Amino acid sequence: MNTKATKAIFLVLAGCMLNNIFLEYIIKLDPGAGHLITFCQFAFIAIHGFIFTSKFGTVKPKIYFKDYMILNVFFFTTSVVNNWAFAFNIPVPLHMIFRAGSLIANMILGILILKKKYTLEKNMRLCSLLLLA
Repeated sequence: MNTKATKAIFLVLAGCMLNNIFLEYIIKLDPGAGHLITFCQFAFIAIHGFIFTSKFGTVKPKIYFKDYMILNVFFFTTSVVNNWAFAFNIPVPLHMIFRAGSLIANMILGILILKKKYTLEKNMRLCSLLLLA
């Protein structure tokens, strides 16, 4: 692996770890701050996407705006509900493990309800994602 890739991987991991450390400190000071952090993250991504991805609305979207908003409302609601868990003094690492468990739940429900079949490669990717989460 070249030095640029190694540096990029290290910086991403360091950023994620620092993000979780500061999140835990902020949540300990004020458990309700998670909602503000979530809102700021969503606002930042929306502004960034509007400027750089849609080029100030000049690029035609690939999905309908209504469908996009429905997905965002669901994702934002899920994030806010996840933040409520901090009001019960749940440690951040434990909370992260439970949130990562939703991948397994989705896979199991896909197998049971939708009769999906996953290849060994997809199973291995899922396991690696869980280990990184």
